[in-house]
Amino acid sequence: MNKLDTASKHRSALGGALLSLIWAIVLPTTVTAADPIPLGSGTAAQSSQLGGFDAGRALDANVNFTHTTSGDQNPTWQVLLPNARAFGVIEIFNRQASDGATNCCPSRLRDITIQVVTFDGDPLSDFTGGEVTYSSDLLNPENTIGGGTNTAGPVSLTANAGGVVGNMIRIIRTPDNDNSGTGGAGNLDEAGVLSLDLVTALTPDIQLLL
Repeated sequence: MNKLDTASKHRSALGGALLSLIWAIVLPTTVTAADPIPLGSGTAAQSSQLGGFDAGRALDANVNFTHTTSGDQNPTWQVLLPNARAFGVIEIFNRQASDGATNCCPSRLRDITIQVVTFDGDPLSDFTGGEVTYSSDLLNPENTIGGGTNTAGPVSLTANAGGVVGNMIRIIRTPDNDNSGTGGAGNLDEAGVLSLDLVTALTPDIQLLL
């Protein structure tokens, strides 16, 4: 099973449970489940790149990873879509983790912000421009999910944009230059590298037409 199938199975289980709950508490209505947004139709870019670990790897079907460089003080990944969309749940998977298990360097997926942006610039060179229509809270601050160590971290992080409209997803890692999120442990890459296996997005979760 490739990483896209694994992510879809994960979302289907959550969606089925949510639909069951809705039917239990809401009078008969028309329910439309969320649909995947085809991020692969967009232009992916990252603020820096190590070797061949390009931004497009976060949108393919392989268990792999993107990789920014250790000196990047604004580590960012983004994808510009051909048209504006309404966004619901956005999920980002840690390095080589879309098969459901973390691999190398799981603690680096910390101090993350997920944004939806309305953007009309050059996505290959502009990593701060556009109008931010949604910005998540800081996700996994100080690697709390991994216990503040450099040996554990999340398989994925999610944010719900609640139906806001934009044509870009932007993912930002706030550098942790003193590695306080890992108790000072880790090499130069630990402090600021952004490395992703897969980015997915759904339309708004549920539409109830009473």
